[in-house]
Amino acid sequence: MNKIRRNAIVYFLIQGFGVAAWWLTLWLKPESRELFLMNSDRATLLAFWMPDLVIMFAGSLVVAALISARSSLLVPVVWFVVGATAYATLYCFSSALMTDLGWLGFVMMAGATILSGNFAIALTPQLSTEMFRTSKEGGTRWILLKTFAQITVVWSLILLVLPLIIVRIESKIGISQFGFPLQLPLMAILFVLVSSIGVSAAIVMSKIGRGTPLPLDAAPKMVVTGIYGFVRNPMAISGIGQGIVVGLMLGSPLVIAYAVTGGVIWQLIYRRLEEDDLVERFGSDYEAYRDNVRCWIPNFTRYETK
Repeated sequence: MNKIRRNAIVYFLIQGFGVAAWWLTLWLKPESRELFLMNSDRATLLAFWMPDLVIMFAGSLVVAALISARSSLLVPVVWFVVGATAYATLYCFSSALMTDLGWLGFVMMAGATILSGNFAIALTPQLSTEMFRTSKEGGTRWILLKTFAQITVVWSLILLVLPLIIVRIESKIGISQFGFPLQLPLMAILFVLVSSIGVSAAIVMSKIGRGTPLPLDAAPKMVVTGIYGFVRNPMAISGIGQGIVVGLMLGSPLVIAYAVTGGVIWQLIYRRLEEDDLVERFGSDYEAYRDNVRCWIPNFTRYETK
């Protein structure tokens, strides 16, 4: 948890000073305002200076200070900042839908909402501790059915629906898609290969661990066999790889950035929470596994329990 707190402090400092730098750019380089106009009236954009500087700039710095001080005020303050950021994001989205302007501002605000919101979840004990629950006893067929139902829903959302929305927004911002020879067939083959890592890991998790990839329905037994004998987090590798491949398939820089951002969030926040939960549940057995099997780079030899 200490690592998450350190990461959160760095993030909120970057967010706060990033907002200040953005406004400084708008005032010193008036031509940059054209990229963020929400309608023909420039005053609409510039009127955001006060809430941005009071809530997003000052609020982010206050959150960083409260994390450092381990203050009891942290949870309500961080959710106030996240809530205000989310409200502004929805306003920007609504305005962009009505005027077809200001899409770049919406993308930036959406990124801030997602990142700060995930850190807020991790910093809220009632949420971070309750997200990991072990799966109830059940037959192998039932567990596999739950696993593949989860895979179908999650993959449809994060690898189809969201990328198509991102590509649509990308075109409105003016970012061009790219292409290269044999783009679709090569990426389709690569997608199948990368997806097979996640499917293989899910099957082992269901059959051996007796649980699913969903943290709320996690495996009650530690899994170090199959692909887990070579790398600790094959599902994360597969999921991030799938997102990057989809971005390459669509020729979309923003979809690739979306996949990489998901990987950063997992690395900085949810990996830490998951590992803390696994240490609490499996103790020294998991610590020995963690110390001998890498998270991202597969080992050349299979891990063997002693």
